[in-house]
Amino acid sequence: MRPHHGLCLIRSGQDWQDTVGEDRELYLSAVEPVLRAGMDFLRDEGRAIGCYANRYLRVRSDGEPSDRSFGMSWWRSLDALERWSESHPTHVAIFGEAMKYLMKMGPSAKLRLYHEVSVAGPDEQYFEYLGCHERTGLLGLD
Repeated sequence: MRPHHGLCLIRSGQDWQDTVGEDRELYLSAVEPVLRAGMDFLRDEGRAIGCYANRYLRVRSDGEPSDRSFGMSWWRSLDALERWSESHPTHVAIFGEAMKYLMKMGPSAKLRLYHEVSVAGPDEQYFEYLGCHERTGLLGLD
């Protein structure tokens, strides 16, 4: 893969381990399905808006799914990621449901969210794929 100028990686996590009752139900029934739909959009159709690859993953503990997940995606640039987060209907929906959840639960909300963002210049990028098909990861990008 040829290095890209300003390639951006984001990992956004959700931790609902400490949620109970209404807190847990509200996250799992209202927020998470909209989050999953947004992650599926980025996985399946994100290339058109600058998202090269996206995975929505459930953290496992002792081989079993835990109450933690994260989305991880590679973007053409920080600008492309910011445009999606500011105005794309999928992220507007995610943010809207999260805000409804937080407004309803207030300070008693136990859901923990985080974002980690890195921007790598061409000299900071190295990708190696061994024994993979030609559409793996970031292969084949221009």
